[in-house]
Amino acid sequence: MKLWRRIGLRGRLGLALAAVAIVSVALATVLSDQGLHSRLDQFARDRLQAAANHSAQLAAGFYQRDGQWTSQAATQLGHLAEMNGYRLGLADATGRQIASEQRVSAPNASAPVLVARKRVGLVTVAPQQPDVLTGEDEALQHRLNRLHLLAGGLALTLGLLAAAVMAPALARPLRRLTGAARRMQTGDLEARVAPGGAPELRELGQALNRLAETLEQEERIRRDAAADVAHELRTPLAGIVSRIEAAQDGVLADEHHNLDAMHTEALRLTSLVEDLGKLAAAQQPGLTLHKEPLDLRELVHERARVYEDYLQAKGILLEERLAGAGAYGDRGRIVQIVDNLLSNALRYTDAGGTVTVDLRQRDGEAVLEVADSGVGIKGEDLPYIFERFWRGEPSRARRTGGAGIGLAIVRELVRAHDGRVDVTSKPGEGSRFRVTLPGRPPQA
Repeated sequence: MKLWRRIGLRGRLGLALAAVAIVSVALATVLSDQGLHSRLDQFARDRLQAAANHSAQLAAGFYQRDGQWTSQAATQLGHLAEMNGYRLGLADATGRQIASEQRVSAPNASAPVLVARKRVGLVTVAPQQPDVLTGEDEALQHRLNRLHLLAGGLALTLGLLAAAVMAPALARPLRRLTGAARRMQTGDLEARVAPGGAPELRELGQALNRLAETLEQEERIRRDAAADVAHELRTPLAGIVSRIEAAQDGVLADEHHNLDAMHTEALRLTSLVEDLGKLAAAQQPGLTLHKEPLDLRELVHERARVYEDYLQAKGILLEERLAGAGAYGDRGRIVQIVDNLLSNALRYTDAGGTVTVDLRQRDGEAVLEVADSGVGIKGEDLPYIFERFWRGEPSRARRTGGAGIGLAIVRELVRAHDGRVDVTSKPGEGSRFRVTLPGRPPQA
């Protein structure tokens, strides 16, 4: 077993193909040899029976000529049988042997002697050798056996050669896949698999290429996220440090204004750290949720009232279209979902715009939609907006004060509720985020 584990894929394929060739050739040789032997044996027995039938016809002629059985007729029939390589026995209608020396043993064949459709005797013939096969039959069988062995050896050789040729050809695409996967493992995320091989291997190669593209995208997002976090932290920290140094040097006369500015920067840092903590908590495996039946209409209306003042202060109209809808979930986590969607709409909608909150029940599920008439999102950016720290335009989040975490939190919390979240958007026309949550507990 340990030896088998040390054998590579190419060796295993070669051994498997060789085993198939050996078993196939062995089965074909054995079955054909058995079939040939049985056919030859049957042919010899048919020939023996034909000789018995012919001898019975001759015996009927002798009986008609003499009117009875005579030892002379039996002797003549025996001589004729010997000339053809057989021994002959002749009995009358009662089973008495006409000549006792003419008794024959198995293998034999017999035929009735009929005269005017009346049975007057029985002829039995047997080969002079112990076996039903004649010498010519045995010689033919030996020659055919040699031909079978020769054909089997040739087929086995060709099978082994085919295995030696096919095994590397079958293993080559897998080796390419393995090589590409190893390059990705060492950090070469630009490695790709050239298409080739069987359809299943091509599909596997395409899947591996898509995985590499995803990893490359994730790596780019990670680098951008690290740069964004560093920037978001650096700006308020630099402001706080500079104001502290200015206060130490005594160049700031308005101490109260200086403290207010540092407080604002500290709050900005606190908000960023809290967002990062929320995202980390939402992404924890097995996030603990205290699920219960909820009236979403009341919950969503309550959160919309909280954000109404912020929206009005910015000159944005809030519209509510709330129908009765129930969901099975964690109240606190669903509040986070609604708050992040409303906060996102507030951030990217300009004065004079509209934010619409729509809630309804559909097919036993609760559907919440938050739509805005804001700047919208480019089509090529839509697949990435739920990635943490992702932004289509690097300056957009900084201009609006966001860190690119809110929508990532929404996605993770919706997933934890076994729900779905998607978005439709057009640049300059706004965006519509749709969250679908289960309306009842899953069936046990």
